[in-house]
Amino acid sequence: MGHRLSRIVTRTGDHGQTGLGSGVRVDKDSPPIETLGAIDELNSWIGVLVATSQDPRVKEVFTLVQHDLFDLGAQISVPGTPLLSGAHLVGIERAFEALNAGLEMLEEFILPGGSTSSAFAHVARTVCRRAERRLFTLSQIDRQTVGLAAEVSTDESYGLSYLNRLSDLLFVASRLENRATNRPDVLWERGKTLSSGEAA
Repeated sequence: MGHRLSRIVTRTGDHGQTGLGSGVRVDKDSPPIETLGAIDELNSWIGVLVATSQDPRVKEVFTLVQHDLFDLGAQISVPGTPLLSGAHLVGIERAFEALNAGLEMLEEFILPGGSTSSAFAHVARTVCRRAERRLFTLSQIDRQTVGLAAEVSTDESYGLSYLNRLSDLLFVASRLENRATNRPDVLWERGKTLSSGEAA
């Protein structure tokens, strides 16, 4: 295998533009780059979750998810590159069913928190939702208007569906991380607020 990253400092982005994998130059705040940035941020937070996870199943599943997200980014960067497929959706749905199987039903909303790794899973979940919003926005834009060669098809890319499933999977991971550290979920309590005078 050749060296894919022969140069890290290229100086080609000093004036607010960058290159997509297709070779097209776009502004750094253009919809494709905003979407790629959100997916990259999501992948980074999942990396933090994997690094701090106390559940081996979470580590295994989300390491594979990181590879899927890298492929999704490549698919956005090079339009017409079908890297995510229906098989990816089947895989993430199976992972959800397997990880969620042992968790009890919830009777209240959960607040982010508990163990450190659980809190990181919640951060990743919220970033996942943002990445999903950015991808939806991109899917509504005629890519010719941003200097690209084709339209994004949400039906063909499977990206929106994958991110939607992933946010649910991250919620399950947050609960599993609390179980792994013998901590309860942090439940929302009706009427509990700073205005109640409970704070020190």
